[in-house]
This record gives sequence, C-alpha cells and structure tokens, in this order.
Amino acid sequence: MVHAQRDFVELDLTGNMLGSVQLYYTPILVYFGSLENCLSVIVFFGTKLCQYSSSIYLGTLAISDTGFLVSVFVVWLNMVEVGLFNKPGFCQFFIYLTTLCSFMSVWLMVAFTIERFIAVQYPLCCQSMCTVARAKLTVAVLIILGLILCSPVFVLWFSAPRLQSNKKGNVTECHLAEGLESWAIVYNVIDTVFTFAIPFTVIIILNVLIARAIYRYIKIRKSLTNEPRIMKERQSYAQSFRHNFAQTKITKMLLVVSSVFLCFNLPAYVLRIHAFLHEENNAPRSVELTQQVCNLLFNTNFGINFILYCATGQNFRRAIRCMFLRRFRNRSVTIIT
Repeated sequence: MVHAQRDFVELDLTGNMLGSVQLYYTPILVYFGSLENCLSVIVFFGTKLCQYSSSIYLGTLAISDTGFLVSVFVVWLNMVEVGLFNKPGFCQFFIYLTTLCSFMSVWLMVAFTIERFIAVQYPLCCQSMCTVARAKLTVAVLIILGLILCSPVFVLWFSAPRLQSNKKGNVTECHLAEGLESWAIVYNVIDTVFTFAIPFTVIIILNVLIARAIYRYIKIRKSLTNEPRIMKERQSYAQSFRHNFAQTKITKMLLVVSSVFLCFNLPAYVLRIHAFLHEENNAPRSVELTQQVCNLLFNTNFGINFILYCATGQNFRRAIRCMFLRRFRNRSVTIIT
C-alpha cells in the first residue's frame, strides 16, 4: 500500500513537471521552429541550393512543418485559457491541417530518401532521374494526394466542439464527433498504414542501403589512394562518385535528418498502435505520461531540422554564410551611396 501511494505521488509529480514543460516549451518550440523553418525555405529556394532537387523536398518540408507548428500553437492556447481551438470551424480546420502536414512531412521524407538512394546506388542515373523538374512534379502529386486522402477529416467533420466535464467543470472542447466513432476507427487504421507502416518501412530499409553505399564509397576512396593498381579497375566507378561528390554530401545530411525523424516519430506511433489495440476508457496514469513525452518528441521533430542542416550540411552552412554576406554587402553599398 505504501509503495502504491509512493508510486502515485511520483507519477503525479512527473505529470505536473511535464505540464510545466509543455506550458513553457511549446511556445518556444513554435516560435524558434517556425523562424528556422522560414529561414530554411529562403535558403533552399533563394540560394544556389535551389539547383538541387533535394532542396525542393526540404523547402516544401519546412513549409509543411511550419503549418504543423501553427496547429500545435493553437492547441497550446487552451493552456492559457484561449479557446480558439475549441470553436466551430477552427476545431475541424486545425485537425485537418495537422493531419495534412503530418502526411506531407512523412512522404516528403520518403521522397527524398528514395532520391538519395538512387543518387548513391546508381550515380550515373542521378543526373537524369534526380532533377528539379521531377522533384517539383513529385511534390505537386504529394500535395494533391494529401489533400484528397486527408479530406475525410474535414468533409466528414470527425472532430467537433463538445461539452466535456473536467476539473474546471463543464467546458467545450474539440473532440471526436458523436456518431462517427466507427468511421473514425476505420480512417485511423488507414492513416496509420499510410503515414507509419509503409513510409517508415521504406525509410528504414533505404537508410540501411544508403549507409552501406556511403561506407562502400569511403572504403573505395581509401583503397584508390593506398593501392594505385586497382585504380584502372575501378576508375569509372570512382569517377562517378567524384562527379556526384556534392550529392554525397547532401546524402549524408539527409541520412541524419531522416534518422532523427524516425527516432522522434516512432514512439508516438507505437503508442498510437498500443492505444488502438488496447482500448481503455481510463488509461493508466503512466501511459498518459508516456504519451505526453512522446507527443513532445513528435512535435519537436517539426522544429529542429534547421539545426540538423547546420550541424551536418556543409553546403547548407556555406549557402547561409553567402546569403548573409551578400545582404550585408548590399546594405553597406546602400549606406555609402
């Protein structure tokens, strides 16, 4: 009995701490994450990086991530007694926006992971297959598919403001609409398959193959340096890698980005499947706390890509430096004039 009481107190303290973290961490994440995403869009679309097809995916990803962060902020407003999210229309729209941005983020990640796989596995085909025009077409197709596949969330109005009872009494909150429980379960299964099972499987498999290809590339470079005899035998293979050296740098950066994406998203989806398989009206307190932690990690993923680009992308850092230097010089010329 004593142990049970102590565990309950510890869980309660943990819950209060997580609540405080969420109260202060979320607006900071939204502000800096949105600012960094906007800067990423400028770098990918407004510098020399725009000549790479990967920049089309990453620039669009930054826009999608910003949309998700805006939805997170609107939900967070409930914590400071601003019930914008619970109003009719706003509830449905931001649920739809969150679903759409989640779909876009994961499939944009799949798209450039496939492209990176082609770049390292078939470098001779990279110039003809991994083009900016093809990347734009792929993004357009993903946007259309996302709008269509996520439309049931908005058209059927799965969510709606409902009167709920909590510690503060009877309040209106955005919840699952009455009478659509069975449809929501079906859509949740389909959504889990298309935003978790299929894309995560593809990303994991291709990341392993990409990492192996990069390791083989590094090994070949060392062997060519140390053993001149085999240079003729592997000359064409080595030249193709040298020709795509800039692509290899981008591949290393995107390999880190997609790996972090998996690590931050996987716990939330695992808990989502657990909740579906073990339907409980009153989930244990420990499960609720674990869910809060996973949601914080999930939300964080939409605001940290800029940091990952700066940490692992040499071309990205160079583009930022050149952009700021150019603007500083233009401002200096304007002042002198």
